[in-house]
Amino acid sequence: MVRDFQWALRWLRKNPRFTAIVVAILALGIGANTAVFSIVDAVLLRVRPYEASGRLVRVDETKNDRPIAGLSAIDYLRWRDRSDLFRESAGIQRDTFTVTGAGEPDQVTVQRVSPGLFAMLGVRAQLGRTLAPSDEQNAPRAAVLSDRLWRRMFHADPGVIGRSLVVEPDVYTVVGVMPPEFEFPDANTEMWVPLHINAGSGGLMRVAALLQPGVPVERAHGALAILAQQLQQEDRKGNAGLQFTVTPWRDEPARSYQLTLLFVLAAVGLVLLIACADTGGLLLGRAVERQKEMAILASLGAGFWRVMRQRLAESLVLAVAGSAAGIALAHFALQFLVKRLAALPIVLPHMRAASLDGRVLAFNAILCLALSGLFSLAPVLLASQTDLQAVLRGGLAGGGVKRSTRLFAVLIAAEGAFAFLLLVGSGLMIRSLIRLEQSDHGFHPDHVLTLRVPIGNMFGAPTGKYSTKPRQMAYLHDLLQRINRVPGIRAVAVVNNLPLSGVNTAVDFKGLDGKRLLLATRNISPGYFAAMGIPLLAGRAFTEADQAGAPGVVIVNQYLARQLFGERNPVGLPLPEDRPGTLPTIVGVVKDSAQMSYDQPAKGEMYIPYQQMLFGAFMSTVVVRTVGDPLTLVNSLRRAVWDVDANQPVVKVETMQDVVDDSIWRPRFSAWVFSVLGALALLLTAAGVYGVVAYTTARRVREVGIRVALGARPWQVALMVLGDALKPLAIGLALSLIAALMLSRWLASLLYEIGAGDPATYVGVAILLLGIGLAASSGPAWRAALGDPMQALRAE
Repeated sequence: MVRDFQWALRWLRKNPRFTAIVVAILALGIGANTAVFSIVDAVLLRVRPYEASGRLVRVDETKNDRPIAGLSAIDYLRWRDRSDLFRESAGIQRDTFTVTGAGEPDQVTVQRVSPGLFAMLGVRAQLGRTLAPSDEQNAPRAAVLSDRLWRRMFHADPGVIGRSLVVEPDVYTVVGVMPPEFEFPDANTEMWVPLHINAGSGGLMRVAALLQPGVPVERAHGALAILAQQLQQEDRKGNAGLQFTVTPWRDEPARSYQLTLLFVLAAVGLVLLIACADTGGLLLGRAVERQKEMAILASLGAGFWRVMRQRLAESLVLAVAGSAAGIALAHFALQFLVKRLAALPIVLPHMRAASLDGRVLAFNAILCLALSGLFSLAPVLLASQTDLQAVLRGGLAGGGVKRSTRLFAVLIAAEGAFAFLLLVGSGLMIRSLIRLEQSDHGFHPDHVLTLRVPIGNMFGAPTGKYSTKPRQMAYLHDLLQRINRVPGIRAVAVVNNLPLSGVNTAVDFKGLDGKRLLLATRNISPGYFAAMGIPLLAGRAFTEADQAGAPGVVIVNQYLARQLFGERNPVGLPLPEDRPGTLPTIVGVVKDSAQMSYDQPAKGEMYIPYQQMLFGAFMSTVVVRTVGDPLTLVNSLRRAVWDVDANQPVVKVETMQDVVDDSIWRPRFSAWVFSVLGALALLLTAAGVYGVVAYTTARRVREVGIRVALGARPWQVALMVLGDALKPLAIGLALSLIAALMLSRWLASLLYEIGAGDPATYVGVAILLLGIGLAASSGPAWRAALGDPMQALRAE
């Protein structure tokens, strides 16, 4: 076998052009696959570095009237000490903090956690220590920073331990910094602080628990189901429909993000298959050329498998060389993809762990071996069906060409089929993105700047100088007055929940029919509709007269107006809610506009003046419509905010168009990736068709000469060659059509206002690929048609 590899290396060195082309094609396919697999492995497949991660579970509860994942504190305390099921458990509650004392005021994403969480997970800090049980009651309060926040806020200062952070009116002391790979429970967590849990604790929380060794998830789930039944019997009304669920902990991205990554991996897999078909065609052509060499070896006593072993060695050397080049290419491609993903408005978990590690290299090694076997398949099939003695008697012109024609046709059909699948996905993504970008969001994002000015935290009673609602209202009023004096502003308003921000605020609403629903609700100030460009369809907008103590008023969107009143004009009517007391009056109806995300149609929505009812102030966002470029006013607006309160953080400063673009990052990213891969697939397909047609045409010189000598015209010869190239391509497209229709259904969740079986996309892709095949084969066809037949016949 060593001699086979030595022979293979010598032969490949003597054919540098052929070797370079094959290695380059393989490097593209393998490099793209390795880079994408590295990301998928880090985000979806890799076991998390937690102690006994296989026994880590999540416990949630749901009730008939509150189908919200999470757990109440009082229910958690009822089973927390079940040592027969759980070794340890910890509560987790997401919050946001306004932090001062470390440069500019900032808002950070915080997890309030039971201090024993870190010990339960078996993780240690890279600086200082983690939270301890004593931190639950001690003051000043302890805080543990993420590596990302440590670098962003403290510039990776190793002396950060002991520094104070002010979260008015509390002071937190930094006691530790976690390693970069620790992102529990969410990838965007920036700080961990102690969570004190008692029967009076408010809000839902996530609960992570560590099962006792040998206790399966099913047993814990069944035990808590019995407890839920007992609690229902104790309080049939308050615990109606109570259920506990125990599931393995998965710190994974949302399903839509998983699908995006998996589709990208499938797309680069198709590129690899096209590259394999290209390489197979090149190797098959070489095998036909070398049939006489193989026949001579066989006549000298070399057995069939001896010859095949030599071909396998050549294929393996090519696969190894292509794999090595692919790993080098994957290194740079991975860096580029990680930067692109880091620039997205979401944080994928464990992206920092994406690397060309042992798992990825093992994947590459398996891929390399599979490819080497695949590349050897075509020459083996050809040799097994070829009469080598006939090759010796008839020479190259007479041997092997016809027998190899079918294999060449299969390769062209395979390339067309794989390219069709990829380009259909790319076409659907692009058409969906175009529809999305052209859709009416219900507002006009041009010349609009947004800046979040959060007040307080997500959970807990308000504290500090904005501890009461009137103080918060007064601050927002002063802020709007100050910003309105900045030159170049046409309209300014504040909203507690910016559209397309990925979150929503709602109120519990019970209509006259008794049905309870969570109704999307926004706190806004007068001028919000003018600032956002949302048309007022009936009635009036809010004014400064809509203050606390004034009659309650609301504005509804079209959807809610139709839902509650049908075709009647709701202006002047009270909100038809099944609740005692004075109900607010509907004073206006506005056009439906985008709410939580782009892919969800507008539902019922209600607007409330912030001076009458303020909630969700921790997400307060100022919306400014400007005369000119809104980005030129960023510094002026920051100064205006800090003139009112020097400790007020100003975060997420972006234009409304940026907000819209960020909300559609997934279809934009998917369309970009599929477009790049689609262009690469077209290039490889064109190269493959050209190579096969050029080679087969060159091998048919004698046949063409005879046809011309018998009276065939040049255009007939050209049509013959083109037909031989386009027929297998068309067959490949037809065969892949069914597969494309089946697989594209999985894309439905990623598409917007376009069906997975969109005929325009399928027809357009088919025409494009046939056009590529026609263009790639036209050159060899015309060379064959215009060649000198007598010269070809004399050569025989």
